[in-house]
Amino acid sequence: MQIAANTTGMTAGMSVATDKHGHDYCVVVVKGTFDTDARGHMTLAGEQAPLILTDEHYGDPEISCIRYECEFAPEKPHAEVLVVGKAIPPGGRPASATTVRLDVEGCTKDIRVTGERRWVRSLGGVVPSAPVPFTEMLLTYDRAFGGQDDSRGQGAVAVEARNLHGVGYNPHRTVAQLDGSRLPNLERPDQPMTGPRDRLDPVGFGVLGRAYQQRLAYAGTYDQRWLDDVCPFLPEDFDARYFMSAPQDQWFPHFLGGERIRCVHMANEPVVQYVLPSMHVPIAFCFRDREIVQLGICDTVLVEPACHRAMLLWRTRVRLGKKLGDLRSVLVGPQPPKQAPLLGYRGGKPHFRTLGSALAWIRERSRTDQT
Repeated sequence: MQIAANTTGMTAGMSVATDKHGHDYCVVVVKGTFDTDARGHMTLAGEQAPLILTDEHYGDPEISCIRYECEFAPEKPHAEVLVVGKAIPPGGRPASATTVRLDVEGCTKDIRVTGERRWVRSLGGVVPSAPVPFTEMLLTYDRAFGGQDDSRGQGAVAVEARNLHGVGYNPHRTVAQLDGSRLPNLERPDQPMTGPRDRLDPVGFGVLGRAYQQRLAYAGTYDQRWLDDVCPFLPEDFDARYFMSAPQDQWFPHFLGGERIRCVHMANEPVVQYVLPSMHVPIAFCFRDREIVQLGICDTVLVEPACHRAMLLWRTRVRLGKKLGDLRSVLVGPQPPKQAPLLGYRGGKPHFRTLGSALAWIRERSRTDQT
């Protein structure tokens, strides 16, 4: 089982995944890296990025959030748009705050980005310090509301389950403990942090970790019944939306091409835009006794506006039988028309184009007769 041909000019890979019913599938993912111009016209980049096989983090995997998630999700019931980028104030001039925007076909999402602030003592309590001006700031979840409060000791740590890597979650810290601690840099424009006990909505444009509450809600139930009757398979109430890594307000119908994405104040230019290409990506699964051709579904768009780049993923899968080896090969992209090895019969005898065609035909007939 291998990808025998890929004519797309993009990267392709395959894996085997098992669903909650115990059925095995061959999953094929095609990844295209594109450059975009000022009008949003996208062209295949000269260098194609490899597929992400394991999660890649911004730093230490134990304490930092995910930059790129493994791209071999078995399926995605919706399309999603992810942003790996930073906030850059207009003109690149230092600013104490700016607002960035992601616009997908008129559906907008704004995040207010504020320079570094800390809680400082004032009149028996704490107030935010003045923000430090910045010229760029990463749009990562460790700068959004969340994190943990360990002020009561390791045995009583309070965790913000919606963003394990964030900052500003202070349900128990005293004034003395709050003094000098950080505030979030990323906030909803209509939900600024005004007090240390505020519980904001964590905001971001990137990958939510699998252990975040937003994704765990779809992971299913892993109880004693699951251990006794279902393990090692997924639980019956597992929901494929678990494989969606973007925040839910960045989910869309599967992309067909022509959709416009705009990123505001995330590059040296005020706006970077992308018009998704209309591309058909056929994928042929060549089994021992049949061939199944499916079109890849564009279900993931990851944009990096600061470098005018985007990665698009097309995905499809086919169910496998009991013998995984029955899937001989996979062909990605349009393939040249096949020439029939058998020219016809003369006097009841088969005639072939080449000796190799004759030998291949004999071998295939022999395998068919044996089965």
